Amino acid sequence: MTFQRQGKKEQEIDLFLISLSSKVLLQIGTGLVLLGMLGARAYSELIQSVGQSAEEILRGDRLPILPFPEPQKIEQNE
Repeated sequence: MTFQRQGKKEQEIDLFLISLSSKVLLQIGTGLVLLGMLGARAYSELIQSVGQSAEEILRGDRLPILPFPEPQKIEQNE
């Protein structure tokens, strides 16, 4: 990646086969940052909703009452 001066107005960056101005790279970078922020927000909301669903499942209100056997007394023969 090399910088080339073309006049005093604009700099271009050579990326192997293409050359882009710094303004274009700034626009691309801004878009990527905004998409990343939106993705992080959506991921955060997804994780929060999954956590709330898991809490509802494991809360125990809706679980059936399990029958427990009565403890049997052991008689000792003396």
